Amino acid sequence: MDFSFDETQLAVEEAVRGVLARESPSAQKWSMLQDAGLHVLSIPEEHGGAGLGAVEVGIVAQALGEAAVTSPFVGAGIAGLVASRTAPGIDIDDWCKGIACGDVTAVSARAPGRAAVREAVPVEGDAFVNITGDFSAAQCAEDARWLLVPTATGPGLIDATQQGVTVVPIASSLGTEDPRAPVDCQFRLLDVRSKPVFSDRHDALDLFADLHRTVFLSYASGLLKGALKLTADHLSSRTQFGRPLATFQAASQEIADIYVLSIALESTSLYCNWTIDNGGSASAELDAGLFMFAGEGRAAMQMCHHLHGGLGVDVTYPMHRYFSLAKDVVRHCGGERQNLRRMGTRCSLV
Repeated sequence: MDFSFDETQLAVEEAVRGVLARESPSAQKWSMLQDAGLHVLSIPEEHGGAGLGAVEVGIVAQALGEAAVTSPFVGAGIAGLVASRTAPGIDIDDWCKGIACGDVTAVSARAPGRAAVREAVPVEGDAFVNITGDFSAAQCAEDARWLLVPTATGPGLIDATQQGVTVVPIASSLGTEDPRAPVDCQFRLLDVRSKPVFSDRHDALDLFADLHRTVFLSYASGLLKGALKLTADHLSSRTQFGRPLATFQAASQEIADIYVLSIALESTSLYCNWTIDNGGSASAELDAGLFMFAGEGRAAMQMCHHLHGGLGVDVTYPMHRYFSLAKDVVRHCGGERQNLRRMGTRCSLV
């Protein structure tokens, strides 16, 4: 297996790095990503997109995480990956055209709490099904035009402007330091019409969960990589007793451990994206990667705070942004116990 990037993937990386290098508020990054055409990376070519895959979406998601940028890209990337796997004969043209024009797609991996995946009620003589229930969606979903939710038969596509859809904003972890930060949302659906998009797949529910989690794992690996770089720069520039902090054995060992974890998460993320693009299942690896991030990643973020000394408790310092966004990723993708339980269940079925 050759994981080195090809010319197209290198061009995608160069494009997103170019956008992030520009001096502008985080809130403006989404329009800049759209101007660069990165919001339609994974939309099928026949619907006006670039027709690329999970590896390219992961490159952008990781770069955004590394810069601690929040934007609707995570939803757009997942939406494109879902659209490219839509069953033949299902009309998704309006949805894809909407994404190309800047419409936001909110993507929900689950109902809030421990509620089971909802059953969709078929509408007789219609391609739609009706759904009732609550669903949580992450990152910049407040103004979403479309909604993807999990049902027992796979993802359902919902026009969020129809009657029966109520959006309830929920404060994100980032809101503790920035009241203007984008909020997460809960969507309350009452007998809402939904279009099944994976109706011909036996693995529809697992595939949807994997597409959702692989983009989030890429974003998470970027968060840890960005926090690591911020901490390493601090240790190399801050002196104590006339020596850079990085030369002290305890500090250098701690930062080395975080580096190893960062590389492990990045490699796992790339493997998952590559596997999905090549038609395989990365469910077990995603369980392992998100288990690592929820546990070891949390501890690594705490150590980054500690290594910053007094700066680490300042909510205006960038380290708090990385830590808060990491907590939101765990909230939407599951904590240590949930991902460990998923791994255990898979092992018991082998």
